[in-house]
Amino acid sequence: MNSKFHLCLLAAACLAAAGAANAESLLIDGDFNNAASWNKSTESGGWANVENAAAVSLNGSQYLVTGAAGNGGGGRFWQTVAASAGLNYTLDVFSGADAWWLPTGTMTLYFLNSDSTLLSSASRNTVDPAVYGQNYDIPHPWEAYSLSAVAPEGTTAVKVEFAANNATGSIWFENAALNVSAVPEPSSWLLMSLGGVALLGARRRKQASQH
Repeated sequence: MNSKFHLCLLAAACLAAAGAANAESLLIDGDFNNAASWNKSTESGGWANVENAAAVSLNGSQYLVTGAAGNGGGGRFWQTVAASAGLNYTLDVFSGADAWWLPTGTMTLYFLNSDSTLLSSASRNTVDPAVYGQNYDIPHPWEAYSLSAVAPEGTTAVKVEFAANNATGSIWFENAALNVSAVPEPSSWLLMSLGGVALLGARRRKQASQH
């Protein structure tokens, strides 16, 4: 076998060593077609409900709606599933916004121990005005958002939450998935780096030989 083939095998082995995400989501009803699978709460007049408006729906099915009407309130949906320490959890969701005054959503991972004590959390905004600008009274289309975090020592569960974090409109959520994967060992990262360096070196030698 030639050296180029050996390099390809090395690169493939490096990627395999890094691990791949579980293709099957840990969430129950991540497409929100059964609202009973999710817990919800509201505060200060906010809302948390399920809708299926043809003009909004991402794929013709139900989606979550959270928000409030300018009174400081909000709404949230959450689900808790079993988890293990030392693994990487990735939460993906589509999110959009109604044509109100700059609503912002959040997606959050809460890592809990066997006593339901919070160990750590990770969060990010969806449909963030800081990103899409000060565009009042226009809808913001569905976009994909992702969040990843490693479960700390003592983790037995992870709580997934979708919420509206300001009081000026509705945030939509659809097609959520929570996948788990192993965190690559340092040796795996080293193999990936070596494989990348080897491939880059081979490419440069080939280009040099052509001149």
